[in-house]
Amino acid sequence: MVQANIDNTLGALFIGLILSAVLNGVTLSQTWFYFSAQQQREHSDPLWLRATVVVVVILDFLHQLFTSHWMYDYCVTNFGNSAALDVLPWSYYGMAYPTGVVTVIVQSFYVWRVWKLSNNVIIAGAIWSLSLAQFGAFLYYVARVFGVPNASDLSLVLGNYAILVNAIGATCDIVIACAMVFYLRQSRTSIKRTNHLLRSITIFTVTTGIVSSVCAIMVLSMAAAYPGTNIELTFYFMLTRLYANSFLATLNVRDHLRELGHGGIITTSNFVQTRTTATVHRTVSHEMDDFPRQKGTQNFDRGHSEHEDPGTVISVKVDRITDVDYKS
Repeated sequence: MVQANIDNTLGALFIGLILSAVLNGVTLSQTWFYFSAQQQREHSDPLWLRATVVVVVILDFLHQLFTSHWMYDYCVTNFGNSAALDVLPWSYYGMAYPTGVVTVIVQSFYVWRVWKLSNNVIIAGAIWSLSLAQFGAFLYYVARVFGVPNASDLSLVLGNYAILVNAIGATCDIVIACAMVFYLRQSRTSIKRTNHLLRSITIFTVTTGIVSSVCAIMVLSMAAAYPGTNIELTFYFMLTRLYANSFLATLNVRDHLRELGHGGIITTSNFVQTRTTATVHRTVSHEMDDFPRQKGTQNFDRGHSEHEDPGTVISVKVDRITDVDYKS
């Protein structure tokens, strides 16, 4: 067993506070980008999604405030009082609850994405049940904290519950990422550009899912390896930020994906050419090279050209649909 000292208790909290403050700045920056993009878009996100963003950001900011108060209580109010390090201040509970709420909100959003992509209620329901199970275990853990007299006994008495909560959370994140990857691969077509877009979405999904999963695994690993210390709280402070940032990044990346998909909507472009020779000149988009040749295509083109108006040739360019908006 590792002996608790100033470095692995107050020092671990201090490092966690610095890292979480940096990530909170990233959260606020992403929030600004999100609402700035909403003003520029022709169709903004539905009210429920914008309200969810506001709730997540407020909870993330409250988590930062309560964490800062916790450190202020240890480092300023009780400066030099080593016995105060063994007492949990009231801001601990204010820090804990936003973490659980943000986690279940973000995971529920990802489950909703899985359902929209797969249209499979059973799979989405099973994953959501896992998220709700984590939230229930979290509420039970926080309720039991009230009965722990000393902070040093927190990981000793409730260490197994903390491991359980973070184990379920990491499992839920991994299952969500695997489900998204599976259904995105099922959506692959013979169009190269579409497959490139789906591959980009897949990489982004795996990246955002793994980051929060690794952080949750680090929390449970440190809690199991170093009981009686606050080393696991270094990663626990960052967990809320990572969920909030992954949620906002998922929303903000849509404009970049639209650029890859050239707008993501069906568009038509009419190209009119004057016939200069007896030969028909057809204007064909380079994207048509991605489509496989169908039997009878040449016969159709030949038969169609025999009845064309000899004055002009009109071709229509149709871009594929890559709708990534979150409409209800």
